[in-house]
Amino acid sequence: MQRISFKALVCFCVPHFHGNNYNCIGRGFVQSFISITSTYSVRRRSDWIYKNNKVNLLATSSSAASSSMENQPQILQSSTTHKNDALLTHIPSHQYQEDSLPKVFAYPHWYEPHPIAKCASDQLRQILESYSRDPHHPWSTHNFGLKENANGTTTVVVDANEPPTAGNVGKMFGVLVVRLPDSSLGYLKAYSGSLMGVTHPQEYGFCRPLYNRFDDTPTSCCDGDANCCGGPSNKSSGFSYQKEEAELNEMNRQIEAMEADPERKHRQQVLEEVKNRTAQALSKARKEQKVQKKLRQQQREDMKSKLSGDPDESDYKTFEEELMQKSAAIQRHVRAVKAEGEAKVQEAQDSFQELDDQLQALKQTRKAKSARVQNQLFEQYQFLNCKRETQSLLPIFAKTALGRPPSGAGDCAAPKLFQHAFQQGYTPIALAEFWRGKSPADQVRKHNFYYPACRGKCQPILGHMLSGLAVQENPLDKIGMQEGEETLEFLYEDPHMVVVNKPNEMLSVPGRHQGHSVHSIMQEKYPNATGPLLVHRLDMSTSGILVVAKDKETHKALQAQFVNRTVKKRYTALLEGILDDHDKAPKGTIDLPLNTDYLNRPMQKVDWKAGKPAKTHYEVLEEMDRDNGNNNSKKKKRTRIHFYPVTGRTHQLRVHAAHAQGLDIPIVGDDIYGQRDERSLCLHAGYLELDHPKSGKRLTFVVEAPF
Repeated sequence: MQRISFKALVCFCVPHFHGNNYNCIGRGFVQSFISITSTYSVRRRSDWIYKNNKVNLLATSSSAASSSMENQPQILQSSTTHKNDALLTHIPSHQYQEDSLPKVFAYPHWYEPHPIAKCASDQLRQILESYSRDPHHPWSTHNFGLKENANGTTTVVVDANEPPTAGNVGKMFGVLVVRLPDSSLGYLKAYSGSLMGVTHPQEYGFCRPLYNRFDDTPTSCCDGDANCCGGPSNKSSGFSYQKEEAELNEMNRQIEAMEADPERKHRQQVLEEVKNRTAQALSKARKEQKVQKKLRQQQREDMKSKLSGDPDESDYKTFEEELMQKSAAIQRHVRAVKAEGEAKVQEAQDSFQELDDQLQALKQTRKAKSARVQNQLFEQYQFLNCKRETQSLLPIFAKTALGRPPSGAGDCAAPKLFQHAFQQGYTPIALAEFWRGKSPADQVRKHNFYYPACRGKCQPILGHMLSGLAVQENPLDKIGMQEGEETLEFLYEDPHMVVVNKPNEMLSVPGRHQGHSVHSIMQEKYPNATGPLLVHRLDMSTSGILVVAKDKETHKALQAQFVNRTVKKRYTALLEGILDDHDKAPKGTIDLPLNTDYLNRPMQKVDWKAGKPAKTHYEVLEEMDRDNGNNNSKKKKRTRIHFYPVTGRTHQLRVHAAHAQGLDIPIVGDDIYGQRDERSLCLHAGYLELDHPKSGKRLTFVVEAPF
């Protein structure tokens, strides 16, 4: 067996602080090069097995730094010391300043990553680049939908016709900066889900899954230490997902074989044929019964006419008895046909049921076993927090609206990072998660963009895992401007309606925790107004024209125009790039149906099956430099564009701009589908044309974009 040493030179970004800002030297940071040495054993067919993943930094400070997270609890110590932790990358003390570290942990579902976490992410990106460039590395088959350009840069391959495979789809990666028991810093890395062919991610320096389905490794309870979390490890539970899955697969194979059995199919066909013949025979008999009934009725009428001149009750009585006997005979024939058919059907049914009962019994057994295995699998995910309390998926999600864990719960990057940190007795300092590669077909994910932890899967889990840790309050609970920060500009007013220009960052209607909004201002200004007031809404981050009705009749008349699409609307936006770079026409139509992404609220997703129709026309106005013309590089350009929405779905323009099948360029400042900017979302509802609800006169309102 040949042994090969794989070396890669990457840089760790070194922050130097002036206040809260990073000074940039050279490409952006002082760079300290780190030599990463990874030793592999080469087998046939490039089967590489990782042997050593220790990362050696230039230096590690021997002096203990004082903790900046003053309110953090004491993390209980694990039996495993950090000196033996091959998954930890140490950060030398001279590469950061203690007083610039975060005081509390950022709210993981809505945050801007701290610069030290971004530096760790940059290093991870370079590690991933080195993996992809090495044709002998096991990860080289995973290009994540990226292609390398001649200048060494990577771009996302956007091909709607390309079927997704294990290697050409993107993935979420994450880093967690932690404080060790000796007060030094380091960081951990992880990725969401799994990678085909990678059974043990820890062999490549990534945190392990909480439960490894590929080899049933007991990792959920501190690496098999039976005493660390007050209970036994997964290994002692006796549960083997691979074994259970193999048994379920065998049941599926047996079910498929029984369903495909020629004898069963023959008996089923005979049963259907007997049912059809019986139904036809009975239908024919009943039709004949109806014909004979009409004939007897006509015979009665004829007999009554014949005897009208010389009535003889005895003759008519005899005639009626004959008709009744004929009717009874026909009824007996119908019952006989029915009974004979039912007997034949029952005989065919019994023959088929003999084989089908076995199939249905096996299906019921499989269903019960599948439910049991799923519950057992959920129990293998034992999530740890800083107080060394554990909880599994079932009780965590029992408190949610879903009631049960969704598919993939517990396999995201964030839970893996926190699990390893708490197992080792580390204190979390800063988190960063970024997307690498091609976006999923239904979502908006941009290569190298940062994203918060998901809500549907991770929020309940992290609610437990971060319990006892000093965590920032949810900023979304305080979203919206406080009263008095901004005022509305009134564009038009008469006894029936008002038109205002809403500033960005003001809510259209009150939020859960914020009452200040356009609606509240209108209520205060017009206390005698009736009806819902607002005829339509704008996103909090969107500025522009809003129409308000002062009475119910006006509201109904104005809203009907929006429903019937007789209102003309135009939005102005700045895009973070130019359309030429994405092979998009300067003018066109985007038609992508949208639906709520229930696991990632408030995000919307493209849903071709259950989504609501969403159509937007667009037209490019101009291309401009980000830095006022100082740089003519296309990478520095932005696009001013007009959007003409035909429909009005939630986040329609934002998704249509950012999605790969739309313009593939997010709007500047879009902190949901793009990246934050100095200014908030550059989207402005600047043109509105409608009919006055009383006079019918056409009204036009125009407000220039504030960007």
